Amino acid sequence: MAAKIWYVVCMHFDLTGFSADQNFAFLDLLILAMRADGHLSSAEAEPLQKLLAAMGFAQEQARRREFDQAVARISPSLQSIPKARNLALALADAFTVRPQQKQVYAAVEEIMMFDNNISTWENTLLMELRMKFRL
Repeated sequence: MAAKIWYVVCMHFDLTGFSADQNFAFLDLLILAMRADGHLSSAEAEPLQKLLAAMGFAQEQARRREFDQAVARISPSLQSIPKARNLALALADAFTVRPQQKQVYAAVEEIMMFDNNISTWENTLLMELRMKFRL
């Protein structure tokens, strides 16, 4: 089986050691991080399309369906900062291996910096993940 590799902006990320549940937790965490500032631009969504393709969703329709399902999963938690924080930390629980934690944190940070504007909430979320992963 070939290694699954994708890029967040210009960052290399290897999904080979991730389980299917970790892939979905990672997808949800990235969408949560991207939506933390209140919007999701089409340019920000491009790395997610590459992630979905690396997860095995080769056709655009399948990627769109999985993306929409992920947005639906996280949307209730976007109603308040405490709910979003709790979801982010719960999703982070899926990553118990140090290298995965570092990769997930770096990808979340990179996605948040995509628009060159880190909101207070995004900064808080990064701090929470740093503490969770003990980075």
